[in-house]
Amino acid sequence: MICKNIKCKKEISDDFEYCPYCGRKQTVAERKKSKRPNGAGSVYKNSGHRSKPWVAVRNKQLLGSYATKAEAFEALERSAGASITEKYNYTFSEIYELWSEEKYRTLTKKGIEGYRSAYRNSAALYDKKFRNIKTPDFQSVIDRFAEQGKSKSVASKLKQLFSQMSQWAMREDITTKNYATFVTLEGEETKDKNIFTDTDIAKLKADNSETAQIVLLLIYTGARITELFTAEKTNCFDEYFIGGIKTEAGKNRIIYVPEVAREYYKYFVQSSKETLLDGYSGNKNVNNFRGRDFDELMEKLSIEGKTPHSARHTFTSQAVKNKVQPEVLQQLLGHAKYSTTVDNYSHINKDSILAEAQKIW
Repeated sequence: MICKNIKCKKEISDDFEYCPYCGRKQTVAERKKSKRPNGAGSVYKNSGHRSKPWVAVRNKQLLGSYATKAEAFEALERSAGASITEKYNYTFSEIYELWSEEKYRTLTKKGIEGYRSAYRNSAALYDKKFRNIKTPDFQSVIDRFAEQGKSKSVASKLKQLFSQMSQWAMREDITTKNYATFVTLEGEETKDKNIFTDTDIAKLKADNSETAQIVLLLIYTGARITELFTAEKTNCFDEYFIGGIKTEAGKNRIIYVPEVAREYYKYFVQSSKETLLDGYSGNKNVNNFRGRDFDELMEKLSIEGKTPHSARHTFTSQAVKNKVQPEVLQQLLGHAKYSTTVDNYSHINKDSILAEAQKIW
């Protein structure tokens, strides 16, 4: 064999433990791996190209996946001293079964049906681990029902269910925070935490990715996310597009694009064929955009507690602050109550809508 000393490289006998020429030891003792104490957990790396390849495990329970080894060990440290049981990895559905078994003993038949109905409307969360569900996940479920024109009572019952299940999970040491309390219902006074701040908007502008530009369009136009994704190119004009969904008041309305967002708007119009965003290189399915592109961007920019619907809240807050006429704002937002208000404001036309819309940004 050849001596393992790269400066020596003399040929020596295979049974020599040391090189007779340079004295270099030919066998290298295998380094012992540091062993964590029993019950302290372990960290390992999954194969393949993953954004979060490092996995933390304690007491045979998966704590989560992480981008770096350090983050995985931090997760182990955070869990130290906490009792990790099978409940730690329970899904939304499993938590519901445990919570309802306890809760329904104290409710009337009507009260039970109300919660059961809310649970049936929460199918998007069924298979998610409850400890991983945050405010945007709860808000997304509620926003979808708001976009479909469901009554406020449906959204209110959903929020109530999410909050009570979260309280139960906190009691059982499955989660440490009730994220459902930060959910905002349509028509509630918009909370600061649910509005994109000037700092958030600056981060989006600096990022300038296609996804960031879509979020900025949502903020500056007040359009619902589905309205933006389904707007037809033939209905796109220089300063506005015709679109809308949900109710008769919301359909075929003017959605104004202010000067500050015109650059993003023109970019997508020029790259589109049939619909405004069909040239977008990311997820064109609205639900996939919400759960992947949007969430990944918020995580990347460290913008917390926001959903696509937060953009609409931001637009509304800005319009109210700049004293846009209520009847015009109702039409800009496509609220159903506009259909009953319009009889009293016969002067509203395209020019007055555009004039008022220019006050917002």
